[in-house]
Amino acid sequence: MFLRKIKDIKISKNEISAVRDASISVEELESQISQLSYEGRSKPKVKGVETARLPPFIQAFYYHFFAYLKAPTAKEVFNTYLSWLGGEQNGLVEIEGVKYQAEAIEYRFLRTYPSLIRDLHFLYLLQESNLFENIEYSMEQDYYNGLDLKICHHEKTYFISLFIDTQRSTFYKRRKKIRHDYSEVHEIELKVSLSSLTLFGNIYLLNQTHVKELEEEILNK
Repeated sequence: MFLRKIKDIKISKNEISAVRDASISVEELESQISQLSYEGRSKPKVKGVETARLPPFIQAFYYHFFAYLKAPTAKEVFNTYLSWLGGEQNGLVEIEGVKYQAEAIEYRFLRTYPSLIRDLHFLYLLQESNLFENIEYSMEQDYYNGLDLKICHHEKTYFISLFIDTQRSTFYKRRKKIRHDYSEVHEIELKVSLSSLTLFGNIYLLNQTHVKELEEEILNK
């Protein structure tokens, strides 16, 4: 038996990939999320950092989830992210020759962190519903194509764009639609109101109501 439930490691054509067991119940995941400490709301936006092309936070986030199969804390993810950038010196982080305040980058990350938790939780919520043949998340698809989840239902494939109905989320969704061409995919925009979410600890999560909404959207396609 391999440690950390690693099923396989493959090296081929100068690429290495690892497969591990990712079985975790929604109940356990929600319990983990309920215990997370999050104090990222109302952090200031620093000019020059908010719109900067920073390396994606999702890499550090899913690195932690892959390694420990636990909802990672904001501190764990950001500390890993910072170390991958080479750390900070005198409160500054250098990225491609440009220096940014580490604190400002952290503020931006903290605004992103709840959505990362939400997306992860919703994936497992959909899997546990047994309403669809397959649910898949791809970090590459998410970052480069702006599509959060891939769902197979009745031999058809749908790509889900999940976002909260807030000014910030709607703004970034509009930017994604400008950057990406979705004409060749079955995209479903699942826009949900903040008031419809369920609070677990300090993080708002989607619930069974949203699973049913998505099912109805797919059935109506």
